[in-house]
Amino acid sequence: MTVPEPLASALATIPADPRFELVDGWTDRGGGVWSFRFRAALSVPASEHIDEWSGWHLVASPCGVGFEIDVFPDVEEGIKATFPHQSYNAHPPEGVAWRTGNPCLERPTATFRREGWSGEPADLDRRIDWYIGRLLTWIDAAASDRLVEEGDPIELPVLPSTIAAVTIGFWEDRAGLEWWRSAAVPWGFASLANVPGSIGTAAIADFMDPSRASIRRPSWGPGLPVTPGQVDAVWFVMPILVIGAPWRLPATWEQLTGFCSEVSVDLPGILAQAGAQLRHIERPGRRIPSTLLMGFPMAETKGADPERMHWLAIGNMRTARRDDVRRGFSDRADARRQWDRALAADKRPLDYVKTANWAPDQIRRRGAAEDELRGKSVLMIGGGALGSAVAENLVRMGVTRMGIVDADVLNLGNLSRHTLSMRELGHGKAKALAAALNRMMPDANVEDVTIAFPPAKAAERKRLEGWDVIVDCTAEDAVLRAMADYPWDGVKMFVSLSMTWRAKGLVAYADEQASFPATDAMERFLAASARPEEEALDLMEGIGCWHPVFPASADDVRLWAAIGTKFIRRAVVERGRLCEHFVQDDYGAIERHVA
Repeated sequence: MTVPEPLASALATIPADPRFELVDGWTDRGGGVWSFRFRAALSVPASEHIDEWSGWHLVASPCGVGFEIDVFPDVEEGIKATFPHQSYNAHPPEGVAWRTGNPCLERPTATFRREGWSGEPADLDRRIDWYIGRLLTWIDAAASDRLVEEGDPIELPVLPSTIAAVTIGFWEDRAGLEWWRSAAVPWGFASLANVPGSIGTAAIADFMDPSRASIRRPSWGPGLPVTPGQVDAVWFVMPILVIGAPWRLPATWEQLTGFCSEVSVDLPGILAQAGAQLRHIERPGRRIPSTLLMGFPMAETKGADPERMHWLAIGNMRTARRDDVRRGFSDRADARRQWDRALAADKRPLDYVKTANWAPDQIRRRGAAEDELRGKSVLMIGGGALGSAVAENLVRMGVTRMGIVDADVLNLGNLSRHTLSMRELGHGKAKALAAALNRMMPDANVEDVTIAFPPAKAAERKRLEGWDVIVDCTAEDAVLRAMADYPWDGVKMFVSLSMTWRAKGLVAYADEQASFPATDAMERFLAASARPEEEALDLMEGIGCWHPVFPASADDVRLWAAIGTKFIRRAVVERGRLCEHFVQDDYGAIERHVA
């Protein structure tokens, strides 16, 4: 097959370099994939894992109208080890000419897939030369042990083999490291909570000691249901994570046992004790735990002190069952303990399970509210379209303790701009919204307060105590007056968000007081918002219902929810009285005015 002209041209224009030697030209690999083989030389002394010259393949795969470039080690002359900033470098399937360990040659900003951000040349000729140059730099750094410098973020070695589509979350923050260091329990059992509705996703819900007594329970929200005492996994801790040279995790049970012994952790002994306990609680029909959790302290950057625990998971742990019979072992309890110890030294591959730290500061790395707001509790009065969108924003950004006050029921007309869906029709807005918010983030702890404000009963009033921030999204003057008259249990940060007619604007008011200054807030809203003309009230709630509805589209509501959320963030940080009028023009641009 004829080599595509762009590829042929790119190969012909690679500049001469004493460290680059072309071995074979473009080879058709099928499916539109082409590759050429070359050798690359170090400019630094060779190391144990990289020879002076090493073999590589540059692979061009079709991507849209162009090609995506990768570089892989040659199956025969390429590097065999796995280094930092490299995929797991396994031997390929039969017939494939290169190993799996492509080095990470792109700049970090390449993740965002924007050519202008990555600094990678768009022109194919220059891009292939750029990749070769990046590889030459990479192999020098790998041979000199400079791929990760002091102060660089630490990345764990790539897992050798993983169980597809399964993830286990855990909650480990800085305070937790001290707890683990002071704990005198080196191993135990754990419960896992499956994320409702998810595929293959669970979280560590409870750590238990060897007698199955709970010793540490993460503060998950009600969106993660926990079954107390349920044994789903065995856990153990290591003083440090042992990493094989140059950058690899153990790939077999035998290797894992050896790595553990280097830091005085007796894995065969742990599995023998755990197996005996599991046989003691074994019951017909009960699932047999097969997950092993391995915890160790981890630093954020190279050279820094460890700051939190991290957990790896292995999904193919085996221990002997009560009725298991194995050749060479007697049918006694002690023999099964020996069997468990032998399984720990087996040459079976480890089947890792992907894990992730779901601590609040980790799951919001993409974007979080300020510390001052995340540490506050928020009572949301009004769970309608605007209130539900603002509440969702706050929960996703880290405001996890929240109450929703609303006595209304969700009907179909609400769905044109509400965050809830048809599955919640007929349910109380407060209860349905609280449940939806608790499903959004694992640490969300949102409670429904299904009452009309102001509450009439003492028990209802009790539920409105202890909140730091009170946010009104009802757009009702009667509620504002009630907020002014209500006997709050101390000074609060009050915020009122109200859309103007046809959602052309938003009036946002905030003040820190013992009661809400309703008169001032209402006067400022009237000054900023034009009164609806009665002849323009042509939107009715269906045939035969002569009550007008408030005209606002979903995009308007979400826009003002975003603006309102930013206003809440600023109000909590700055404190004091704020009143602002935001106005939208016909193109969606926003102007801000002091109201």
